[in-house]
Amino acid sequence: LSFSADSMEILLLSFLSMILQDQWDLSPNQTASITACVFAGAFVGTLILGPLGDRIGRRPVFLLGGIIISFFGLTTALSRTFEMLLLNRFWVGFG
Repeated sequence: LSFSADSMEILLLSFLSMILQDQWDLSPNQTASITACVFAGAFVGTLILGPLGDRIGRRPVFLLGGIIISFFGLTTALSRTFEMLLLNRFWVGFG
């Protein structure tokens, strides 16, 4: 299930990046940083949520991850600035 969610995330990022590059007049480096923030969040999330899952159980951590992804996925849609978008995408990756 997690691999499917990650695959969908990458697919959506390709569309999101192209649209935002046009709408917000982003440079190629800024566009690439959107994807980089997701992977940075995934890296940090793995280091934190993995051991937490071993300690308290996988089910609560899986539910927490789903809540984090859902919440920050919705706040991504409400992002008004590029920095806010990067922060939200980081937390989506974290989840």
